[in-house]
Amino acid sequence: MAERARLVRDWTADVAFLHTPYEDLTGFDSEPLRVEGSVAIMPSGHRLAGRDVVRMAELEVGPTPCWPRRHPDVNDPATLMQLVALGRLIVVAPESVKGHLRRDLACVPVVDAVLTTVVLAWPKQTRSRALAAFVRTAATVAGTLAPEQVPAGSFRGRVHRE
Repeated sequence: MAERARLVRDWTADVAFLHTPYEDLTGFDSEPLRVEGSVAIMPSGHRLAGRDVVRMAELEVGPTPCWPRRHPDVNDPATLMQLVALGRLIVVAPESVKGHLRRDLACVPVVDAVLTTVVLAWPKQTRSRALAAFVRTAATVAGTLAPEQVPAGSFRGRVHRE
């Protein structure tokens, strides 16, 4: 996850979809697009994999460490999923990952995890018509998909529109 933010910070990318509170938005302007719950990703044979929902406390008491609280230094998605498949880690992640998981992994909603906000982020000093148009389009599309999920107090209008 940190890779996307790094690419924007070093100007390799102009904009990125980031997830708060997992990623640091320092130095970025951003547009919240969607708020979503969290899921626990675990091996399909894990003792909690068949549950309808789990709580954070259930994830913390087992012998398998829970990310991001433990091993926050590991942030490459492929490495995280490999550690999960090996039974070495349970990952708490935004629910939008559900459709992108390997077949040997299970996803269980975590009812008391922090909500995740998907944001479009770009460097604060960036001002361009193309960026403004992209942000407006992303916000419009996000609004048509789930208008009730854009948090109050969004940063709409922060993009310089020439």
